[in-house]
Amino acid sequence: MHQRTEIAYRSNRAEVAKIVTDHSNADSAEEASFATSSLWRNSGLILCFYLLLLVLLYWPTIVATVSQWKTSAFSHGFVVIPISAYLVWSRRNRLALLKPIPTFSALPFLALFALGWLLGQLTATAVLQEFCLVAMIVVSVWGVVGTVVARALLLPLAFLVFAVPIGEGLIPKLQDFSAWLAVKMLDLSSVPVLLEGRFISVPSGRWEVAEACSGLRYLTSSLAIGFLYAGLVYRSWIRRIGFLLASALVPILANGIRVYGIVLLAHISGNQLAAGVDHLLYGWLFFTIVMLLLFSVGFWWREKPQTEVASLAVSTPNSRDLAQYHAAREELRNSAKRTALYATLFFLVIGLAPLSFRLVWSQPAGIQPVDLLAPLASLPWRITSNDVYAWRPSFPASNSELIGSYESHEHAVKLYLAYYASGRQDNKLVSSINSLFDRTVWWRTGEEETAVTLEGQAFYVHQTFIRSARQSLVVWSWYWVDGKFTDNDYVAKLLLARARFVRSRQGAAAIAIATEDPPGPQRAPEFLKEFLDHIALEKSLSLREN
Repeated sequence: MHQRTEIAYRSNRAEVAKIVTDHSNADSAEEASFATSSLWRNSGLILCFYLLLLVLLYWPTIVATVSQWKTSAFSHGFVVIPISAYLVWSRRNRLALLKPIPTFSALPFLALFALGWLLGQLTATAVLQEFCLVAMIVVSVWGVVGTVVARALLLPLAFLVFAVPIGEGLIPKLQDFSAWLAVKMLDLSSVPVLLEGRFISVPSGRWEVAEACSGLRYLTSSLAIGFLYAGLVYRSWIRRIGFLLASALVPILANGIRVYGIVLLAHISGNQLAAGVDHLLYGWLFFTIVMLLLFSVGFWWREKPQTEVASLAVSTPNSRDLAQYHAAREELRNSAKRTALYATLFFLVIGLAPLSFRLVWSQPAGIQPVDLLAPLASLPWRITSNDVYAWRPSFPASNSELIGSYESHEHAVKLYLAYYASGRQDNKLVSSINSLFDRTVWWRTGEEETAVTLEGQAFYVHQTFIRSARQSLVVWSWYWVDGKFTDNDYVAKLLLARARFVRSRQGAAAIAIATEDPPGPQRAPEFLKEFLDHIALEKSLSLREN
């Protein structure tokens, strides 16, 4: 009897201990959930405050970005942010198991992108400003929620990059490749064809691979959709990168095939089909079919998704996890100083770039008239009043322009200068709005680089061959920035940024010279080189502004 009583007592005692343990675990889980919820609530409020600061400080850049979304090539930008927000929302259950902890590791990257934005502002490079702003948003999220949470949000955060309207610099290369591929395929199809720059001539007519036909809109849309598709369907990085590369290569090849198909269809039908707006409709239909085929192949290459059970089983709170969550609640109570320090550093970093720009350039924006002197030339070259060629570049944002003609025996050269004052905040020396020739009169038949020497400086100039109904010209173009010559757009922008940092009083200029390209052996470049040997160009440009 005594033994049975002892056994019953032990059994009751074990049940009581189990009940106490269960209640203790339940209380611990509830405390852990409360601590995590508090951390997420505070992190969300801090993140909203940071993003609001970014919007207020960089509002002009946001306006410029949205204005680019209104163009056909970057219209997908309007859906990037909603899609990223949805991807974050779809991960809410997984995020609830993680603990957001601010990391100071994000601050150096934030400072780097703020400096990049300042560089873009100093050189009037809109795409650099827009990219750095999006990068600052991504880094801000990383800094607030920490590395572990940011890794779980890698796909929606990385997808924000497609909100940047980038890629206009690829348009000339895309045009050239599409024209080349179309001509090769027409030649294989036994269609007589002639390629002059970006103009394709067949017996039935003449076609131009214009900027709208470069395929940039197809490329940007394909990359955005392909990136999202690869991130959702594949798990291995090899397959993700492979599909993303396919999303870039396929639309480029497809656009060349599209150009070929339009020219061939028009040639066969006697320009009855694929003329006017029809070729745009056929192009979009063809692009849609190609993308459906690409995603069909990509779906066949898919991987089996990971089961959520395994993921949740790993993340289910155990005794050690509950202790960490409990410590997180204590950390939440005692981290006021750390949060204040982080907020202060964040504000200083993101505010430093706009403040630095205002300090560096206190001069008001505006075009100040500058009187340019025609460069002197030594014999046998002399200035003439004859307008030898009906050619004139367009640099509408310049402070002053100069155009003049020079002759030497039977040769003639036309010179164009577009000068930009050093105090211009909206310096558009390197910009897509500038044009080397009137595209309604002239068309480009080729381009390359050639090495020259001018006033002791060795550099390259951009050599462009253009033609009109009456003349053929060879045009050399380059930049002069703070006493340096270059034909590279990026080097010119870096020189502009350096000149502004050191507060140089010298301006910048776009320079172009042109001469007739007669039939027969190519001697026009020799005439242009001889002209540069006899002209005092830098003396005319070296103006110290008050």
